Amino acid sequence: MLKIATIFMAIILVFLPMFVKSVKAETYIVQSGDTLSKISTKYGTSEDKIVNLNKLLSTVLEPGQHLEIPNTYTVSKADSLYKIFIKLGVSIPELIGGTSTVKNPHWLYPGQRINVPIKNEMIYMGDSSKKRIALTFDDGPEETYTPQILEILKEKDVKATFFVIGKMAKEYPERLKQMYSEGHAIGNHTWDHPHLPELTDQQFNETIQSTTAEIEKITGVKPDLFRPPFGEIEERQVELLTEQGYRSIMWTADTKDWSGVSAEEIVTRVKEEAQPGVIVLQHNYHVEGEFETVEALPEIIDELHAQGYEFVTVPTLLGK
Repeated sequence: MLKIATIFMAIILVFLPMFVKSVKAETYIVQSGDTLSKISTKYGTSEDKIVNLNKLLSTVLEPGQHLEIPNTYTVSKADSLYKIFIKLGVSIPELIGGTSTVKNPHWLYPGQRINVPIKNEMIYMGDSSKKRIALTFDDGPEETYTPQILEILKEKDVKATFFVIGKMAKEYPERLKQMYSEGHAIGNHTWDHPHLPELTDQQFNETIQSTTAEIEKITGVKPDLFRPPFGEIEERQVELLTEQGYRSIMWTADTKDWSGVSAEEIVTRVKEEAQPGVIVLQHNYHVEGEFETVEALPEIIDELHAQGYEFVTVPTLLGK
C-alpha cells in the first residue's frame, strides 16, 4: 500500500504543471498613488503575502517599483480542497491557513481565490486583515535598557516579542525569565550575532541550537521564531530553519534606533510605516552612543493606540 501511495504521489508531481492552469503569477509595476491595499484588492491576494514574497522592508511603495504578485488559485465549480491539494501539491492545512476567506473546508465557491503558500517563506509582515502591530526588540537581554522597556510595556499593558542572543540570555537569565513571565514572546537571534552567510551549515546549526537550548533551559519553552542578525541570511539557511520548525521573522518598519537617531525620528518612522500587520524593529541592547528607544517607546504606543491599533506578539500577529 505504501509503495502504491509513493508511486501515486510521484505521478502527481510529474504531471503537476499540466494540472495547474488556474494558478496566477504576474509582475506588477507600481504606479503613482498605489498602496499595498489597492494592489492586493486588484489581484485578490493579501497585503502580507505581497510583502513577504517580495521581501519588502517597508510598506511604503515607490512608483516604478516591480512587485511579484503571489500565486493564487481560482476555485472552479467542481473543486474541493482535496482536489486543489492534488493539483497544487500543497497540504490542506496550508491552504486553509494561507487564505483568510477559507473559513470552512466545505465552503468553497466558484471564483474564490486561494493563496498558494510561499515556499520557505520569510515573514516581513503578519496578518493584515486586523488593525494589529507587533513591536519587536533585538539583541538582549541586559540590565540597562531591558528593565526600562519591560516597565513601559507593563504600564501600557502591551505585549511584545524579544529576539534574544544566547550568550546574553546565559548572562542575564532573570531578565529572560521576566520577559517570558510577563507574557512576551521569545525568539532566537543566534548565540553571538554572527554574519550568517559566512557560516558553514554546521556552524549555522550550532548557533541556532545552542541559543534555543539556553532559552528552553531558562524559560522551559522552546522558541520557534528566529530572526537573522543584520537581516542577513541565505536561502539554504532559511530552508534549514523551516525544516527544523522555525519561522524566519524580519520586519516591515525599521526604527534604526541602533544608529543614534532621536526619539522623535524613531516615532516618525513607525508612524509612517504603520498599517495592519506591520512588524516593528527595535533593540533593547546598545553598546555605546545615543540610544533613544526608551524615550520613544511610550509615544509610539500612545500614538498608535489613538489610531486604533492593538499591539500583539508576533505569534499572535501570525495567528499561530
